[in-house]
Amino acid sequence: MQPEPISSIIRRILSGRGLMGGIEEAEVIEKWAEIVGERLASQAKAIAIEHRILFVRADDSAWRNELSLMKEDIVEKINDFFGEKRVSRIHLL
Repeated sequence: MQPEPISSIIRRILSGRGLMGGIEEAEVIEKWAEIVGERLASQAKAIAIEHRILFVRADDSAWRNELSLMKEDIVEKINDFFGEKRVSRIHLL
């Protein structure tokens, strides 16, 4: 029998205490550049998630407009990346 990875043990403990939601949200923000690509991540920053709404800041109005057209695709990419629904929609700041 192989030892269980520490990450699995931590996830199991956090899940049992109802704390996985915050971890899962933090993972979306942490993996933002990997999910959307460096080009988009350099122009738009994932700030926070609240009730499955991802808040994204883009300071440039042209990029904000571009993001508004891509929101559904980005939500799908995020959820596909994790294999579960972590984000239901994106709110641009």
